[in-house]
Amino acid sequence: MDLTLNIFTLNCWGIPVVSKNRKERFEAIATYLSQAPHNIVCLQEVWSETDYLYLKEQLQTNLPFSHYFYSGVLGSGLCIFSKWLIQDVFFHQWPLNGYIHKIHHGDWFGGKGLGLCRIKCDNRLINIYCTHLHAEYNVDDIYLAHRVLQAYSTAEFVNLTTPPADVSILAGDLNTAPGDISFRLISQLPQLVDPCILSRCNNVAEKPAGTCDNINNSYSDPKLVKTCPEGKRIDHILFNVHPQLEADVVNFGNPLEERVPGKAFSYSDHNAVYLELKIKQTDKFKHRQQSAEERFQETIDEAIKICKEAMVTITKTKRLFLTTGGLIFMFLLGSVGFWPNNIIADVLKIIMTGICLYYITMGTLWHKIEMNSLKAGLSAMENFKRSRNDVKFYD
Repeated sequence: MDLTLNIFTLNCWGIPVVSKNRKERFEAIATYLSQAPHNIVCLQEVWSETDYLYLKEQLQTNLPFSHYFYSGVLGSGLCIFSKWLIQDVFFHQWPLNGYIHKIHHGDWFGGKGLGLCRIKCDNRLINIYCTHLHAEYNVDDIYLAHRVLQAYSTAEFVNLTTPPADVSILAGDLNTAPGDISFRLISQLPQLVDPCILSRCNNVAEKPAGTCDNINNSYSDPKLVKTCPEGKRIDHILFNVHPQLEADVVNFGNPLEERVPGKAFSYSDHNAVYLELKIKQTDKFKHRQQSAEERFQETIDEAIKICKEAMVTITKTKRLFLTTGGLIFMFLLGSVGFWPNNIIADVLKIIMTGICLYYITMGTLWHKIEMNSLKAGLSAMENFKRSRNDVKFYD
């Protein structure tokens, strides 16, 4: 029996207090989804449980089944809505999730990870993965190693949990564009297909351009728009089907209007993406492509190099933290008895003691946590590379 999947994904930019027009935008998102033909919806940055419960109530008729992935301080921001029964759920939180002291970035507080809902539709099992990788934030991209390990962890998780599913869908804000190392890790290991590159896509004109910092979005940064009007395509829907099935891309593109009807602002600071797939039985059994495995070996080598460089960097950072903290501690110790007895001096001593503790904590406990997380990811990738090379050797 043929099965038609209509998947929708959107980074909702739902940060309480911070996000502009949040209430009105969530009302507009709910209105759209209650009328749209989508039977599977993956949302990111739904940071408020109240917003999730509002969407759940509004979408009860068309998308009666849903799950919110609780995690970290803020709740991961991930949720999935489905027309069909959600049979199983699981959430994998990444060990590397940004820095706790980068409060203005906030990724650590969200406890980001990968959410899985296994959906039962008639006799078909569908794995829906929803995720949101760490953002870049700046040109230097100090989070590259974090995002690379998140991508590899995602790829491994999808690869290991795909059986016995008939169809696997990965949707979300990956914060990485096609061709980037993180995108290659996610797509190559579990052999997830990017529908945008399929020539058989019927609506070629609707293929999405950039989904972030696009010139048509009201919340886009004018400076970034001036540099690249199309923006970056970092929100994706990727898929994989069982070897005895085939998937035809019926529709693919950006479903939302540029502005919320009757308003001067967009639905979010990201553009939504949707994919309509027709799944059908086939007599042609597809084998894993050898060329894809070889390409992934090159990707793994690049990822390993990035992780090793990150380990060198955080070792240098550890020395900086400990040296600075040690100097402040020696100053405080050596200046005992020389401070004037007044409120200003007491406040300064408290501030300097706090800074000293911060640097020592970052150079010891936090460094150990990050180093062990990097080692875990690095050893997993090295094991993958070694095991595949051993198989080739024995073959």
